[in-house]
Amino acid sequence: MSWQLLDQLTHWHWFILGLLLLIGEAMGAAGFLLGTAIGTLVTGVLVWLSVLISGSAISWEAQVLLAAILSVICSVIYWRFFRAEKQSSDRPELNHRAGQLIGRRLVLEQDIEFQGRIQFGDTFWKVRSEEVLKQGDTVEVTDADLTTLTLSKVD
Repeated sequence: MSWQLLDQLTHWHWFILGLLLLIGEAMGAAGFLLGTAIGTLVTGVLVWLSVLISGSAISWEAQVLLAAILSVICSVIYWRFFRAEKQSSDRPELNHRAGQLIGRRLVLEQDIEFQGRIQFGDTFWKVRSEEVLKQGDTVEVTDADLTTLTLSKVD
């Protein structure tokens, strides 16, 4: 490839590249191409404005550098402020089955000596407690990790 071809870089090249990146994003890139697409589209606008204002385009080296810098800035802004992980949910326990059990009470059908297994619905759970729990005690789930529930006796 001849470097002289890059001297012919115009705002249309940046617009086309930006649209191709947006199409790639729409096909399921999960946000990875969005910052680069926006950075290249903004570069296209800036190159177009430079031609309108000064009558000549920015050098291809400056265009590529500008596109790279804008792509990084737009990507960081997107990942920092607009990702779904940063948004709060009104149901944070939705996909956390053990977390959904916190606050639930039940009457024990067997003794539990610090650790054991109980059944909630159709699932058997490992449980732990800071005290010995007897059959017939009413207990409450006070904490949960992925596979273990923490029980405490309700007075």
